[in-house]
Amino acid sequence: MVDILPFRRTARLISETDEFIDKVSEAAMVCERTFLTYLEDGPGDYLEERLEEIMDIEARADELRRNVSKVMFTEMLMPDTRGDVLSLGAEVDASLDDLVHLLANLALERPEIPPEYTDGFRRVTSEVMQAVDSMLRGARAYFKEPNAVRDHIHKINFQEKEATQIVLRTGRKIFDSELPLERKRQLRDWLRAIRTVASRANDSGDRLAIFAVKRSL
Repeated sequence: MVDILPFRRTARLISETDEFIDKVSEAAMVCERTFLTYLEDGPGDYLEERLEEIMDIEARADELRRNVSKVMFTEMLMPDTRGDVLSLGAEVDASLDDLVHLLANLALERPEIPPEYTDGFRRVTSEVMQAVDSMLRGARAYFKEPNAVRDHIHKINFQEKEATQIVLRTGRKIFDSELPLERKRQLRDWLRAIRTVASRANDSGDRLAIFAVKRSL
């Protein structure tokens, strides 16, 4: 008689990994919603509320990731791909850290963004969060359809390049303005900080592509 227990444990492991990815996706949506609200309405009490919300999400995601790592080692599941799965978890978790730090810094610094630049900030935020979403879709596909990972990776690369172009165009407008130099630098640094999230997602996508090829062999 076939022992189905290991298969049940592996299914539970994949289910918890899927929930972990869900939490990171949820954090990205909270971060994007907060930035769009900030660009529309400016700072407010909602910043602290959203920061608390995303930190609660991070706590649950960390719990899930620790549990996945523990189960993989103690129950010897997926021995051939264990290292890649754990590395993939670390990559996804790094994106979550970026989102939390970005929102925390927004709540702390509360930069004044002139209306003439809000469209650039809005567009770069949209591209960046799409890049994160594509990376997370690729991570899901790794477990269920590794051959589909490549399509998601291609999207990340495109979205990261689009974000870079928006940052460059908006940055030029800022430095061509009459704003004080320190204000120009602050706005430039915020554009770069947002774009960095897409850069991280793109780097994670490159590693994910390698993991997917190994899993397909």
